[in-house]
Amino acid sequence: MALSSRFDPRTSRKVIGVAASAALHLALLIIIMFGGRQYGIDSGDAPTSKLVLIEAPDAEQRDGDDLPPLPAGSTAPSEVELEDALARVSPPSNDAIADQAVEPGPIDALEAPAAAPLAITDTEIQVATVPMSSSEKAELSRRLEQLAAQALKSSSAEVTWEQDGRQYSALLIRERANEGTALERVTAQVSASDHGRQLTTLVNLNRLSFSQFTQMIDHWDPTVQLHDDEIVGRFHTNSRFNLLADSRKAPKFLGKVTTTARSFNNESIGRRNESEIFRGGIETGTSQIELPESSQPFQWAPRDEEARVHELATDTRIRFFADGSYRWTDLDTMQSQYLNEPADHPVYFIGKGKAALHVQGVVAGKVLIYSPRLIVIEGNLTYATDPRDDTDSDDYLGIVSDRVVEIPGPSVTGGGDLEIDAAIYAGRRFVVTDIDRGRTSTLRIYGSLAAGTISATEPRYATKIDYDTRFERQRPPGFPSTNRYEVANFSGQWTQQPERAADN
Repeated sequence: MALSSRFDPRTSRKVIGVAASAALHLALLIIIMFGGRQYGIDSGDAPTSKLVLIEAPDAEQRDGDDLPPLPAGSTAPSEVELEDALARVSPPSNDAIADQAVEPGPIDALEAPAAAPLAITDTEIQVATVPMSSSEKAELSRRLEQLAAQALKSSSAEVTWEQDGRQYSALLIRERANEGTALERVTAQVSASDHGRQLTTLVNLNRLSFSQFTQMIDHWDPTVQLHDDEIVGRFHTNSRFNLLADSRKAPKFLGKVTTTARSFNNESIGRRNESEIFRGGIETGTSQIELPESSQPFQWAPRDEEARVHELATDTRIRFFADGSYRWTDLDTMQSQYLNEPADHPVYFIGKGKAALHVQGVVAGKVLIYSPRLIVIEGNLTYATDPRDDTDSDDYLGIVSDRVVEIPGPSVTGGGDLEIDAAIYAGRRFVVTDIDRGRTSTLRIYGSLAAGTISATEPRYATKIDYDTRFERQRPPGFPSTNRYEVANFSGQWTQQPERAADN
C-alpha cells in the first residue's frame, strides 16, 4: 500500500503505454530481420569457440562446477535432465540478473494492461531444432571422446579444435562415481554461434569400465591362437592376435572387434570368409586402452562407509554360499571364520602384500575379491540368482589382481566344465594350467575378461565368454576403469536458444 501511493496513476499509464508501443515496434523489426532465415550455420560462418575441461582439482575449488555424484545403477539422463543440471552450473542470464535487481511492486500486477506482456511474449523467437549431418555427428562424437580422455591426465584447462572449417565451444563437466558400482561420466554442453544466435546440444559420455569388454587383452601371446572359441560381446586387443580355422572349427566373434594393430594373423585351413568369424565387424588401428599400474579397488571410487571390508594378510581360501554367507580360512594356520550375515552393501576381500586368495562357491550380493599378486579360482563361481533367468538379479562379482588370475589343474577344479560368473581383471596374466590334458570340457565365463595377456586353454578347455549386459549400467564394486570414454546419449540435433527482443 505504501509503495503504490508514491506514483501518479496517470503517469504510470503513460509509461506502460510507451513500453508496449516500443515492444511492438521491436517485434516488427525482428520479424523483418530474421523471418526469412533458417536456424542453421551458414557455410560462410566462422564461429569462435573454446573448450573448457573442468579437472577434479578445479571443480572442487569452483562452486557449482561438479554435478552430484552418480547413484549406483544410474543410466544416461535425458536431455531435459541434463539441461536442468547444467542450468545449475551456468552463469545467470541477463534476464535473471534483471529480475533480481528489480522487484515488481503491487502496481505492476494491478495496473499493467493485459496487452503489454502479451506483446512482449509474441516478440520471442521460438525454439527450433536443427538436425546435424551424420558426418558432423560422428566427428563431433569422436572429438568429445578424445577430449574427455585427455581431461583425465592433462593439466590444460582450455582446448580449441576446428572441425570442417568451424570452431566449436564446449563445457565438459566430469561427474565422479560416488561409490564402487557406479559408472563415471562426463556431460558436454556444446555450442556454436550463428550471427550472434547460439546453437547448443548436450552430449553424455560414460567412462568405460574394463567390465564393459567381453574380452580385452593388452598384449596377445604369439603362441596362443583362437580356434574353438566363442566370444559374445565387444573384444579389444592392443596388439596383433592369432586366429586358426579349419574345416571343422573356427572362432566366432559375435560382437564388435577392435585392435590397435593394423592387422591380425589368420592361419585358416581351407576357405573361410571373415564375415563368418567376425559377425559384429572388425576395426583395426584403433586407439590403445591403457592398463592401470595398480587396480586397488578404492582408487576407482570413494570408500563406501557402509561396505564390509575384510583385509587379508596371508594366503586365504574363500568359499561363498547361496544364502549370502561365506567362510574364509587362513592357509597358514588353517583357522576358519564364518559369517552368516548377508550384506545389503558391497563386500570387499582385500589381499595385502603377497597374499594369494583362493575362491569358489555361489555368490549372493555385490562382492569384490582383490589381490596384488594372485587369485586362484578353485571351482565353479556362480550367482545365487542367475541374471540370465532373472533380470532383477542384484548379484555381482569382481575378481581383480594386479598380476595373475589362475585356474589350477583338474586335481583342484575337478573334471568337466568350469563355470565362472564374474568380471575378471588380471593385470599381468590370466592363465589356465595343465592344458595338455585330454579336452572334453568347456570353460564358460559369464561376465568379462580383461588381462595383460592370456595363456592357451586348449586342449583342456574350449572357451566360451558371454557378456553380462548389466555391466552397461553398473560394474562390480571397485572394478577398475579404462582411459576411454564413449558417447552414451546424443540426439544429433542443434537447439536454437530463445532470443528476446528486450535483450536487443
